[in-house]
Amino acid sequence: MNRSLLNQLQQMRSYPSVTILMNTTRGSVLADEELTNARKAVADVDRRLAGEIDDVVLGNLVDRLNRLLDQRSRTRSGRALALCVSRDIEVAVQLGVEVDERTIIDETFATRDLVADLNRTATFRLVTVSDTMTRVLLGDRQRLVEQRDDEWPLVRADDVSDTVWAREITERLRELDAEHQLPVVAAGVKRSISRLLGSAEMEMIGELHGNHDRSNASTLHTLAWPLVLDWIATGQQRAIEQLDAARSSRRFAAGIDEIWPLANEGRIDLLVIEEGYSLSARIDDNGHLHPTDDEHRDVTADVVDEAIEAVVQNGGQAILVADDALSAEGRIAAALRF
Repeated sequence: MNRSLLNQLQQMRSYPSVTILMNTTRGSVLADEELTNARKAVADVDRRLAGEIDDVVLGNLVDRLNRLLDQRSRTRSGRALALCVSRDIEVAVQLGVEVDERTIIDETFATRDLVADLNRTATFRLVTVSDTMTRVLLGDRQRLVEQRDDEWPLVRADDVSDTVWAREITERLRELDAEHQLPVVAAGVKRSISRLLGSAEMEMIGELHGNHDRSNASTLHTLAWPLVLDWIATGQQRAIEQLDAARSSRRFAAGIDEIWPLANEGRIDLLVIEEGYSLSARIDDNGHLHPTDDEHRDVTADVVDEAIEAVVQNGGQAILVADDALSAEGRIAAALRF
């Protein structure tokens, strides 16, 4: 899962948008039982939409789901798979953890598990810095890839002073962060990190000390990943602390009934959700939620997922935490912008 694809899926609106979530065996092609269950999910989509949309449109949708499934059946899997198909897109997303298997038909794709996978993947930026060169690498749990283009790596010319060199690094990194904000692992001699990155205003995961101008991506990933894992482990605590600070400053909201309108108004800066929390509901003309287990076009399959999408689309952040972490808050809480 990557942030660009997630953003694309969250921005799409059309009915029907079908999301099939299924568990798979990591490192293997789809087993017969997995493929059979997936075919049943596609058949369930056919059954649920029969008579609701045009037969030709439905046939095309089912054919595309089966074609996508055929393509994935020949590819080694992760721990789970999400199939997302609408009139505008068809995509299969390999996920790194197991999911609650289900089929969702709505006006938007169900992206909760994709958000969770992105959080777990913990995409990060690694910056190597020295008096002669600055490199940028993008990483996830599996690898680092160096960014090589007209901008990077940044090599210092002979006539550039220390002050100009530090300013150039800072400006370039700020531009990167503005385009795609990511937490950073800094690699370099401690003195160089402090002097050259001290004013870059990046969210720092940690530092790798030593000269890494020529360290390859694999070596840097091996060194950096333990720091990233520690950063992930404290993510829940950081989120809870942010909520506590928001409560103290009266910028706090809790419970889906309170969260729902705020998410759609773009007022939420940080949304924190228990991982297993979901809610199916009708939304009336006044925007009020009416929980229901009915399967109907007028029923939103998961308003919690919709709230996550609204927050992310409005520039906020969504963090999933362990079940029971927010039991006193109704399983969902937020820090508000205003």
